[in-house]
Amino acid sequence: MPTQADLIFNQELAAWVQAIGSVIAIFVAISVPLYLNHLAQNRDDALQDKQKQKYFVTLLPTLYRIRRYSSEFIQQMQLHQQSTQNILQTLETEYLELIPVFSKELHIFVHSQIYDSNLNQLAFELFHSEEILQQHLLQPQDQKQLKHQALLSKHSQHIHDLSHQLIMQIEKIYALQD
Repeated sequence: MPTQADLIFNQELAAWVQAIGSVIAIFVAISVPLYLNHLAQNRDDALQDKQKQKYFVTLLPTLYRIRRYSSEFIQQMQLHQQSTQNILQTLETEYLELIPVFSKELHIFVHSQIYDSNLNQLAFELFHSEEILQQHLLQPQDQKQLKHQALLSKHSQHIHDLSHQLIMQIEKIYALQD
């Protein structure tokens, strides 16, 4: 026959087993959803990275053009750097004609779920350059301002640098995959 001490020990043991079981149940109830959330986040991040890579690949020809045309524009502006005249009206560059085109192409990116700080900055520089160019073109011929010329030169250098960084970033990703 069990003694009273045995019964008390069994009751205490049962209480401890129940307490430990409750703690384990609480731990599982918290950790399983956290783990599933972590897996879902990793899956979403991987999917977003794939979408970003696809977008970058389709954007690569545009980035090459932006880099090439901005480089040509910068060279032309440096050749006329000493001029006090407004030379934007005499420059016939594809860069000036394509600023609005590039802005529209990057407009799609800005409204997507994909985020890249360099591409956002490039879009900003292009949008700003487009605005400066529009202000310049709307001015009467006798009021065209040299400050627009200087601003476009500055932004074209930023655009060139950002497009170069993005091209290197994309090429690095695909070089690692080979």
